[in-house]
Amino acid sequence: MPDAYQPDWDIYTCHIEDKPAIIGLDLGLRRFAPLSKKPYSLFITVYLNQPRPDGFPHGEEFSMLGEIEDWLVQELENSLKAHFVGRTMSDGIRDFYFYTSDIQDYEQCIASAMARFPNYRYECGMKEDKTWELYFDYLFPDVQEFQRIQNRKVLRTLKQHGDIAERERVVDHWIYFSAEAEREIFGQQVQRLGFAIEARPIDEKGPQPYGLKLSRTDRTDEESIDTAVMMLWELAQEMNARYDGWETVIVAQ
Repeated sequence: MPDAYQPDWDIYTCHIEDKPAIIGLDLGLRRFAPLSKKPYSLFITVYLNQPRPDGFPHGEEFSMLGEIEDWLVQELENSLKAHFVGRTMSDGIRDFYFYTSDIQDYEQCIASAMARFPNYRYECGMKEDKTWELYFDYLFPDVQEFQRIQNRKVLRTLKQHGDIAERERVVDHWIYFSAEAEREIFGQQVQRLGFAIEARPIDEKGPQPYGLKLSRTDRTDEESIDTAVMMLWELAQEMNARYDGWETVIVAQ
């Protein structure tokens, strides 16, 4: 892996074939994938023994799936130098996904890990995937969900530092535009939504150099932040602008 790579696991909810699903993946790979030295994708499908009516596992079985994951990761990393990239949970099935350069004896490696769990039925397979289509087109969230994931990361950091989400405070947002006129039109629109224009920064090196720093008083619970951010994000998309994130102060008392 590149020296700059850092694992960045997160999860999100969606639907797979109209069934509720949870997808977990290593977002840190997005900056480096596809890895030319790992052109093969592997999957292992594990069938739950007693799924809930919604297709998700009960607590005890959820813990067992965690043990299965640990053994699969250990075996495939050690034997095939495979990299674990993601997992899905839906309709009574847990799927695990890896990329590797070595597919020789991959079925035996998987069987070795699964032999510790004789009560679980599983299937496995492999295919050539030089462009990492599985990772980018199947596991990776769409742009809106990715923004929500980024929101949650910031909210978790705030909470770790004692932030009280119900307390209102100023939240700052940044958007960048290709043209100065677009920036001004956007600014007029969002002022009617309660946002104040704090600054008009310039990023001379970027393809969208005309920045807009906005602020509004909001809470930092997930619903409030998602509502504000996604509203700005969608308006930015309509003008081919780039929403560039938000920040705020910690309110701990």
